[in-house]
Amino acid sequence: MDFVLACVFAYCSPYVTNTVAELRGQPAHEFVNLLTSFPFLAGAALAAVPILLRQVGFYHKQNMQRVSTALRQLLGFAAYYLCGIGLYLTVEETSLYHSQALLVNLVGITLVVFLRFLAVRLLYLHRNDALTHRRQVILAGAAADIEKGWNAFPEYWTRNFNVVGRIEPGANSEQEVQKLIEEHSVNGLYVFGGLAAHHAFENIILQCELQGIDVNVILGNRMGTSLRADINEVGESRMLVLCSTPAYSWPRAFKAIMDRIVALIILICSSPLWLLAAIGIKLSDPKGPVFFRQKRSGVYGRVFHMWKFRSMYVDAEARLDEVKAKYGNEMNGPIFKLTNDPRIFKFGHFIRKTSIDELPQLLNILCGDMSIVGPRPLPVYETEAFPKIEHRRRLSVKPGLTCFWQIEDRSDNGDFDNMVNKDLRYIDEWSLWLDIKLFFRTIPAVLFRKGAK
Repeated sequence: MDFVLACVFAYCSPYVTNTVAELRGQPAHEFVNLLTSFPFLAGAALAAVPILLRQVGFYHKQNMQRVSTALRQLLGFAAYYLCGIGLYLTVEETSLYHSQALLVNLVGITLVVFLRFLAVRLLYLHRNDALTHRRQVILAGAAADIEKGWNAFPEYWTRNFNVVGRIEPGANSEQEVQKLIEEHSVNGLYVFGGLAAHHAFENIILQCELQGIDVNVILGNRMGTSLRADINEVGESRMLVLCSTPAYSWPRAFKAIMDRIVALIILICSSPLWLLAAIGIKLSDPKGPVFFRQKRSGVYGRVFHMWKFRSMYVDAEARLDEVKAKYGNEMNGPIFKLTNDPRIFKFGHFIRKTSIDELPQLLNILCGDMSIVGPRPLPVYETEAFPKIEHRRRLSVKPGLTCFWQIEDRSDNGDFDNMVNKDLRYIDEWSLWLDIKLFFRTIPAVLFRKGAK
């Protein structure tokens, strides 16, 4: 339906474009229809409409999501489409009229899709006022689990269903379920109580499966809100996968490619700074090497050697306990931070404040140990000292040069829990667009030395 509506609007868009031009005091242009003038390009662009809408999750809840959610998804669709238009205008020389027509198409298609969403949603809501048009479902589980679980669902969603029966574990439950299925044309079973309830109602679930009835197992609050459920098939076996990290997808594959491309570009552009750092370090402490290599915790704690320009004297690691005892720690937790660390030589303070000391980590990115954006990799001895096991979830993604904490707090905030929460926020909210935003937000943070010490 959205594809057809997009085609209809694209066909009518020249009229709209000329009307907009006249309202802005511009002369009407020659009537050119994009569908007939550029049939293959226009066809591909229109075919991308439902694909992009699916990509942003517009069809995920069958048009029963909140209006605000639909608007946010349509704005995401428009952003993707606008990027495509921008790429086309960059490659292909076009007239002002064609550019206006493309933008009118974007706005118009977004608007007609939104109006279609509202119309279908109102139709669903109106139909669901009658019990006969609702989905007939059975709820299974302990009474307390059913009450708590069903009431936790939003009202705009539960009104799509008519609960014809509630089944608790019992000897005659299978016969009772079959009777409800036949009398009420049941098409859904909701099982409350987590994976334990799945085993308790195993026979009923099989009974519904044999009759083609959807089975929904509610995992429960104890499973954690960060978990994402999926089904994986290996041979003839099926597995329920509960994952709390971003799923491997085309955006993640693209991120891995762009990490290396961007790292290589930055490495080439920053080559004069490498020479400056090498000279400054050798003049400050001639006895030591230019580079500093340290064992850091990578993905899931896998140890790798992270490279930096050396900013401390050669005996810095041996003096760590002495400095901690004498000067204390500005961070509350296993991470050690000290503004005027006596182990840092003068030029070392400069390359730290300007973040020049981090440049060799571009080599780690090229090797695949790190990413441009991600939680900062910590020394192995610091991750081993994590006070809570949930802190290790920050190790479930590839570490990076920058993330929320480096941009928003950096050394200005010594709260270890705050740093971990920001890293977990990045993992839970990850998207390619988030990586792009964090990368560009890092630039002013580095230039203006926000929180650098």
